[in-house]
Amino acid sequence: MCGRYVLFSTLEQLSADTRRRLQTKRVLRAGEGEWPANYNVAPTTQVPILREFKGEAAIGPANWGYPPKNVFNARGETAFSKPLFAGSLPCAFPMDGWYEWTVGDDGKKQPWFTTAPDGQPMYAAGLCKAVDGQLYGTIITVAALPELEWLHGRMPRILVGDELGTWLKGEGAEMVASPNKKTEVHSRKADRKVGSVANNYPELVGMNRG
Repeated sequence: MCGRYVLFSTLEQLSADTRRRLQTKRVLRAGEGEWPANYNVAPTTQVPILREFKGEAAIGPANWGYPPKNVFNARGETAFSKPLFAGSLPCAFPMDGWYEWTVGDDGKKQPWFTTAPDGQPMYAAGLCKAVDGQLYGTIITVAALPELEWLHGRMPRILVGDELGTWLKGEGAEMVASPNKKTEVHSRKADRKVGSVANNYPELVGMNRG
C-alpha cells in the first residue's frame, strides 16, 4: 500500500534526473512555475507525474486517485484485468520517499519514512487516465521486498534503472507484478504528526527547514 508520500525534489531536478535515466535531451513540462515541496502528499492531491506524450517524456499534473471512489493504489498483479483501469496508460510518480506505519507494543502508531540511500528521487510505477478532461493517476503496488515486510506487506513498485523507460513505453505489464530485487531503500522513523495532512514541513522526515 502507498497512501502517503513525499516529494521535495524540484521540477528542474526531476527533469535533469529523467533526462539522465532516459538518455534523452529534453523532458516536456505541462504548465508553468514550480511545484512546492510536499512532505505529506495525500490522495486527491494534484501531483506531478511522468508519462510519454507523443513519443517524448513529459511531466505534468494529475489528481492522485481514480474516480469515482478515489482509488489511489492498483495491485500490480491484477491491475490490468480490472475494468476500472481499462484504457489507462503507464506513468510514473516521482517521489523522495513514502510513509508506512507500524504499531508498537504500547498500541501507538509509529510512522516510518522509506527513501533511497543516495538521496536521489525515485519513480513509482503508476497508471493514468483522463476522465471528463481531467487526468487522474494511481500508484501500482506489489508485495514488499523481504527486508521491508516488517513494515508493511505491500510497497510501491519502484522503477529501477532502465525500467523507467521500459514502463513508460508500455512494455512492462509483467515487470510491475513483482518488486525488483535490486531496489535499494532504507527506512527511518518519521514524526508522528505526519498522521494529519495539515502538517507539511521537512521536520516530518528529519530534515531542517531551508
